[in-house]
Amino acid sequence: MIVAIDSGNTRTKWGVFDASGTLLSQGDVENDRLDSLLPVAQGWAGCRRAVVSNVAGAAIAGQLQSICANQQLPLLTVTSTASACGVTNAYARPGQLGSDRWAALVAAWHRYGGPCVVATAGTALTVDALSSRGEFLGGLIVPGWRMMQAALASGTAGLAVTEGHLQHFPVNTGDAICSGAWLAMAGAVEMMRDSLQAKEGFAPRCVLSGGDASGLQAALSSSAEIADNLVLHGLWLIEREYE
Repeated sequence: MIVAIDSGNTRTKWGVFDASGTLLSQGDVENDRLDSLLPVAQGWAGCRRAVVSNVAGAAIAGQLQSICANQQLPLLTVTSTASACGVTNAYARPGQLGSDRWAALVAAWHRYGGPCVVATAGTALTVDALSSRGEFLGGLIVPGWRMMQAALASGTAGLAVTEGHLQHFPVNTGDAICSGAWLAMAGAVEMMRDSLQAKEGFAPRCVLSGGDASGLQAALSSSAEIADNLVLHGLWLIEREYE
């Protein structure tokens, strides 16, 4: 067994996988409460390794190292490479691609084996294109739903974030801000899908993950599926290549 750990900008997700890739248990914690993983990590005693994607910075990396060391659990930190698990990386400097995006692309290729747009909606929205040959062609980084609304509140004198709902013709400020953020995110996903369709000659699959995946799905004008724990599954796949 291994434990896969995905530390994003706001939360850290974890999952324990058996040798066949079955997710046996999982959980998440806010990054400012990462110490609460200490008792949870006692349940990782049967694991042979922790494999980590961390985009949250050095302080989180140090805490994870301490937690794993407390359990005498070897830790492997994943960085993006030129290729892994059948996926190639088009970044001019492959290591600059976020390890969470890389793991999600690897999982999507392994699961679907065809062209797809992989959109992860969390603190930020990332929208990545995967070709029919397993090539990561490139992607977008967009402020997430809450970040867009917070930017309006902090950057304007007359707009405050209030409760709103997704509407195509909003008639109050709360709905206008809420809907504007969702539809801006949806536009990024749909433009990437159109670009990938033009390249491939047929409509690609659209795969959503992250805490705001369901809200984004509702804002899209065409079909998309939600794939839970895509980064964790990608980490399990990448770890196998290190054996």
